[in-house]
Amino acid sequence: MYLSVQLAARRLGVSPHTIRRWTASGFLPCTRTAGGHRRIKQEDIDELTHLIGGRNHLAARLARERELETLVKTAIAVSSQLDVTELLREIAKQMTSLLDAHFCVISDFDPRTRTVSVLADYDDLGNRRPDTMTYTLSQFPVARKAIEELECVTVNVSDPHADAAEVAIMRRDGDKCLLVLPMIHQGQAIGLLEVLDHERERRFNRQEMRLANAVAGQASVALHNAKVFAQLERSDKDVLKLRHAIEKLSAGYPGLSTRATSAALLQTAAELAATSLSAMSCVASYKGESAGASGLNAGPADQRSTQSNTAHVIVSSAPCEDDQVTLTLTLGTAASEGQAELLGLISTMAAGVMAELTPG
Repeated sequence: MYLSVQLAARRLGVSPHTIRRWTASGFLPCTRTAGGHRRIKQEDIDELTHLIGGRNHLAARLARERELETLVKTAIAVSSQLDVTELLREIAKQMTSLLDAHFCVISDFDPRTRTVSVLADYDDLGNRRPDTMTYTLSQFPVARKAIEELECVTVNVSDPHADAAEVAIMRRDGDKCLLVLPMIHQGQAIGLLEVLDHERERRFNRQEMRLANAVAGQASVALHNAKVFAQLERSDKDVLKLRHAIEKLSAGYPGLSTRATSAALLQTAAELAATSLSAMSCVASYKGESAGASGLNAGPADQRSTQSNTAHVIVSSAPCEDDQVTLTLTLGTAASEGQAELLGLISTMAAGVMAELTPG
């Protein structure tokens, strides 16, 4: 049975405005009629009434204020983080504290590949555990249900009807209870929050689920915002790197255009590419002749400090006479936006000068 806003307000002894505010914040679940009117389940109202002691309005007010205070504190803590790593830690801290649980796993969902990738796994002390698990929805019905149906799912390890694969992992890790909540942004699941209890099997009451869902909603918005912020920050850095690269190319072109031999030209082209693109090295080749240059000591120290243990190679060729001038660039990190295009510009510039040195 569903109650109107006015009837729910009378049952709880609050104003209709308060009911609307609670439903808007996610504190009190509701559905809407075809005409857009709010309807609240009687079970939710009855449980809240029972928890706060029937018609004791003072107790009711205090209980509601405690829950709202929890949501406000959580919202402030989560929304104040723009760094993804710190945000994940804060989300896990809030969830484990709220539900008195031991672990929180936060995952990202890719709708294109239908895969779930673990972003972070924290214990209730804020320690991050190593976990890089990636799986498809077809492997775990619990995750699929949460993602596709936007529903919370509880799994207890002794439940004979629970998914065997999920229970096997829980037994392996020593977990007794798992609560899976979808992180929903603009009506779509963007990830999962998995809260684990290491000591007891549980049945979460409506009050706990209301708060958990509200926190999951706050987490989804905050995580989306943090990802957008990180992407914009990366874009700004890429633009700055490209600007510096173009400045170096402009300064280096006169030296490239005045080389009198193919060997000198290849050497200059390799040096120009390596230094302007902050590469580990570059090799320039043409008709069996080649020259190489290192760029590790070029560029700001903060760029050099980001070098990884994995090399990334990009290659660009430009036609020259009956062959090609080819530049092979080795980077310490994945190529940023525009680097491949600039390498192509350098190879084209080198091919143009080379054609003047070797007329047909």
